[in-house]
Amino acid sequence: MRLTYFVRKASKDAVLEGVKNIKRYQLLSQKIISERNPLITNGINSIFKHADDRKLYRIDQSKINSFLAASSLSHMLDGWMYLSDSFNALLNGDEGTAVHLCYYAELRSAMSILASEGIGVFDRKHIGVFSSNTNSEYPKNYYKGTPPNLSYKQPTSPTHTFVWEAMDKWANSAFKPNSDILKIFKVKGKNFYELTEYFHPSTAVSTLLGIQTIKSWLKDWCFDIKSYRNDRETRNEVSYRPQRIKDFNKIIDFQAIINGLDSFWTVMSPLATDRYSLLDTYLLRKLYAGLYDNIDNPGQRSDLIRNAFNQYGINDETLFNFLDFQHPYNDDHIIFQQANIKQTTPLSIIARATLLLRISVGLVSQLYNAGGINKTDLDFVWENYGIDCGFWNSGSTPLDFNNLWSDIQPSFNDLRSDINTPGVDNSMYSIFGRNAEAISHLGQINRACLWGLDF
Repeated sequence: MRLTYFVRKASKDAVLEGVKNIKRYQLLSQKIISERNPLITNGINSIFKHADDRKLYRIDQSKINSFLAASSLSHMLDGWMYLSDSFNALLNGDEGTAVHLCYYAELRSAMSILASEGIGVFDRKHIGVFSSNTNSEYPKNYYKGTPPNLSYKQPTSPTHTFVWEAMDKWANSAFKPNSDILKIFKVKGKNFYELTEYFHPSTAVSTLLGIQTIKSWLKDWCFDIKSYRNDRETRNEVSYRPQRIKDFNKIIDFQAIINGLDSFWTVMSPLATDRYSLLDTYLLRKLYAGLYDNIDNPGQRSDLIRNAFNQYGINDETLFNFLDFQHPYNDDHIIFQQANIKQTTPLSIIARATLLLRISVGLVSQLYNAGGINKTDLDFVWENYGIDCGFWNSGSTPLDFNNLWSDIQPSFNDLRSDINTPGVDNSMYSIFGRNAEAISHLGQINRACLWGLDF
């Protein structure tokens, strides 16, 4: 089976059944998956046995559906954790480890996205659900010759290679993703599907171009997965090669690093109605620019922007000027400037991973919401996550995760003011001595995962 066909047949509806299974059978015991599910303890071997027609062993379809539903959430949380670890590595002056960890943040984000679409990534052989009661492995087993040569070495697909190629096929598919992906972004309480509906006289054209634009973002933000997929030496450079063996005269610019990381935090900040208010506003601006460039005889872009919002009774001239790149809103945010650098530098890969994780948290939220699970149903997950990450003490989970931003924002303001004061000593030793609490919080970017959950 060709990968294009495998990706096309993968069913989001089957994963939705998995979410319903979680709600029906697991939540009462504060679990998201049964401990008897063979895919959580020895999943790789289980997939190989499941795929072997010579064996009687088969994994129950409902267990595959449930695993994909649970792993979409788990991979997303793990991806944010890798991103946080990458922030901390960079603040500790370890650029190589920051890049290494952030690559895995990207990878886990992509695995979360694929799981939500019905594709489970394992090692050398992977699993896809095609409906609520059918599945197939990839690559598909086959045996050459008549009678079959049972010693024939079966085809396999390494994890890193498969993730990129599956994401590439998904993003290039004429059938996927559907218009639901536009609904994970919000500005002024309205999602991008709604905000493109009246941007162009033809709703169908706007929706199609909007989906194509987001698909192009996905491929751009998976740049490092594409680059690393066959380069084990690059991936292993930090793991096995000595890092502190040269460049001893290189001075790390911690002021630039902290300003960059602080900007990534700020653009992810929430409002009551919009989980990632500023980031989604920048993304809507990029979306409108792409739509406008592909419309015949479009007229004034500012008129189209106003029309898109006025349909919902929204009239905000400052917002409209921002979306139209009017002065003083001409420049793009640093997160996009860095993401567009097609080199694997610490800030560029952190930018791409952050943007990709914004997609995965949106798709997971959408999936769980459709399956009838709300955020409070998973309080046992957030409670342990927050305690493990040092966000709060046991029993102190905030009722509103937006407080995870508002509680630390003042310390970031003080940090920004401090390091940008002319003549101040900006060695990391001095910065930390003056701003220990703020630096500690700066490495906790996975707080943004929790306030980004929208279900």
